Amino acid sequence: MGKNGYDFCVGTDNPALCRAITGMLNKAGFYCSGTSKSIPGLLRTLRTVQPWLAVIDTALPPGNIEELASIIENDGLCAAVYINTTGVDLDLYVQFNWPVDAPVLTAVAEAVCNEFAHKIKLQQEIEDLQKKLDQRKLIERAKGLTANYFKLNEEEAYHLLRKASMEKRIPLAEMARQIIEEPGCLAVLSPPR
Repeated sequence: MGKNGYDFCVGTDNPALCRAITGMLNKAGFYCSGTSKSIPGLLRTLRTVQPWLAVIDTALPPGNIEELASIIENDGLCAAVYINTTGVDLDLYVQFNWPVDAPVLTAVAEAVCNEFAHKIKLQQEIEDLQKKLDQRKLIERAKGLTANYFKLNEEEAYHLLRKASMEKRIPLAEMARQIIEEPGCLAVLSPPR
C-alpha cells in the first residue's frame, strides 16, 4: 500500500491504460485492489472493496460517466480521478487528459486521497455532534417532564435523572429516552427530599 495506506481501483476496458495506471501508482506505493471493465462492475467493486481511490477512464462503458461520477461523489464511495480519453469534460471532478506524467498522477492521487480522508473525518465529527445534540434534546425533554411531575426546578430534575441513570446503570440519554417513551416510569423514581 501507499505510504498512507491508500489502495485504488481502476475502471477501464483498455488493458494498456489499466497497466499504465497500475504501474504508475504501484511504483508510488499505492496498491491496486480491483479493476473493472464496465460502469456497473466498477460500482460493485467500489462498494465491495471500499478503496481510497478510483482511477476511471472516461470511456468506461456502458452509460454516462458524469452519472457515475455523481454516484461516487454523492454516496461518498471514494476519492476519484478521471482519465480523459474521450474528450468528455467533467468540470466538477479531478480529470487528466491522457497521457499523463506519472509524478503528476501520483501527486494528485495522494492529494485527493488525503482530502477524502479529511472529508470522512469531518463527516464523523458531524455525526458525533448530531448524536450529542439529539441526546441533549432527549435529556432536556425528560428533565422537563421530571420537573413537572415532581414539581422541581430544572437543576433538581437533572440531578434526579442522573441519580436514576446511575442506579439503573444506564446512560443518562437512555434514562431520558425511557421517561419520554413511558412517562409512567417516573412514578417509580425516588423524589428528592
